[in-house]
Amino acid sequence: MSTWADKISRLQHLGWSLTALGRAIDLSPQALSDIKQGRTKAPSGMAAVRLYELHERGEGPSPEPASCTAQAS
Repeated sequence: MSTWADKISRLQHLGWSLTALGRAIDLSPQALSDIKQGRTKAPSGMAAVRLYELHERGEGPSPEPASCTAQAS
């Protein structure tokens, strides 16, 4: 059984930054860092559910869409 810190570390290994992960689960990067460093034991509520689901899927983050820079003719 992996800890919440283990789950965060694995997702980072898959390419998630704490910022992107925080956006995905609606938690601040600082809160994720606190969990990873052991200052906080676990996320609460839906953030915990979302983190668990992301970890179980084992997917990296979706690529950011390229911005379109169409020039007017």
